[in-house]
Amino acid sequence: MPAAILRPAALAALLPALLACTPTAEQQAHAFQPTTATLESRARQTRLFDTTDRTLMLQSAVGVLQDLGFTIEESQVNQGVIVASKLADGQIRAQVLLSSAPNGTLVRATFQHIVPRPGAMLPIGETLSDPALYQGFFEKLAQSAFLTAHEI
Repeated sequence: MPAAILRPAALAALLPALLACTPTAEQQAHAFQPTTATLESRARQTRLFDTTDRTLMLQSAVGVLQDLGFTIEESQVNQGVIVASKLADGQIRAQVLLSSAPNGTLVRATFQHIVPRPGAMLPIGETLSDPALYQGFFEKLAQSAFLTAHEI
């Protein structure tokens, strides 16, 4: 058989197999539903502060990260984003995001252990889930924001 005839026949045979891999609408909707673990993680990583002064919160977050040994790699004041890293049992990356809320400022912090992958161009970031890590960060942030606000 000529190759020109085999190509359409091969595609026609492959098409049903590809369509069978397509997720249903229910599967697609379920994929975007947060799990209990996701909600618990988000709650651990997020705190509401009763100030609308984003500059104060950014300054406080930068100070806390530096006190914890992180080097600030990037900060976008207008977007409320801080990215920092430090070397401790490998590389640790911290990301802090501030967003406005009706009654204050939401601060979400994530800490990741950066794992190099031999032969790969990009490493993997494994999110750290230790509640004490996040609790400690937010306690220090609250103290720093209080001290900064009162110029102490």
